[in-house]
Amino acid sequence: TAPGHHAGPVTGLLPFEVPSDQSTFVFSSSLDETVKVWNATNGECVASEKHGQGVTAIALTSDLKGNPLLLCGLFYGDIMIRGTLSNPPLCLLLKISHNFLGVGHELGPVNDIQSGPGNTFYAVADDGKLTCWQITGDFGL
Repeated sequence: TAPGHHAGPVTGLLPFEVPSDQSTFVFSSSLDETVKVWNATNGECVASEKHGQGVTAIALTSDLKGNPLLLCGLFYGDIMIRGTLSNPPLCLLLKISHNFLGVGHELGPVNDIQSGPGNTFYAVADDGKLTCWQITGDFGL
């Protein structure tokens, strides 16, 4: 593959504008286990982060202070929350494991993940469950 390009099928695209300076980026997710950040002006890949399993869905939400966060639904049912403005970029803040039986998604990939009101987000997977999560803590961003 060309430098910066994904090595597997792309599963999502998500435009993002940095609130402080209006610079624009695009997040992309892939079954190659990565999320990449692209400069929306020139198409340059500016960051890439491995997840250890295919990334099947992405969405934006925010923490209690309004800082934007990236939600990543994964192939084995896990969900990762990453910083968008963090240093380093895409810093892992929290992993919700599919191993928490009765709480997470135990069967198959997260098919969709969406932000909701009041710092909530929702996920659906092959196990037929819709899960609702609420961000209540401070990630220190």
